[in-house]
Amino acid sequence: MKTKQFVLCAFLAGLCVVSKEMLAFLPNVELVTFLMILYSLCLDLKSVILISILFCFVQMMLYGVGLWTPMYFIVWPGLCLMTYCFRKVLKTEQRLSLYSGIFGLCFGFLFSIPFFMISLKMGWAYFINGIVFDVIHGVSNYIIMMFLYEPSFRVFSKLTKNGFRE
Repeated sequence: MKTKQFVLCAFLAGLCVVSKEMLAFLPNVELVTFLMILYSLCLDLKSVILISILFCFVQMMLYGVGLWTPMYFIVWPGLCLMTYCFRKVLKTEQRLSLYSGIFGLCFGFLFSIPFFMISLKMGWAYFINGIVFDVIHGVSNYIIMMFLYEPSFRVFSKLTKNGFRE
């Protein structure tokens, strides 16, 4: 990976962190899902995975290590990998919005997996306790993708077309 690409990846991961912190006052409303999907549609897989891992490390440095930490390192690169693999199917704004919304709905369940490993009751309690937030997350992801995808994709794909792909 060239120095220019690494710096751009670090910048884009930083953009995810900053956008998440700026919206932290709104429960489960974030731009990280939108940005990771956008990056996965416009960049090469190696760059997108690096961005997601850098984002996870910065989050770990900001918030410490907990049961959520391994899940971050699975969920965010996993979202990028899935989006990259299915990018030809996810071409329309409607499909991307639905995909993003479903990811938001599933986010809490994915993070309850470590609790299920401890005990089924604890897993279900964790999951059920967060359902309202998962619904907010899914609806906000859907709305964000519906409104921001088209103009953001148009600009970002032009910016990255020549200088980012290997």
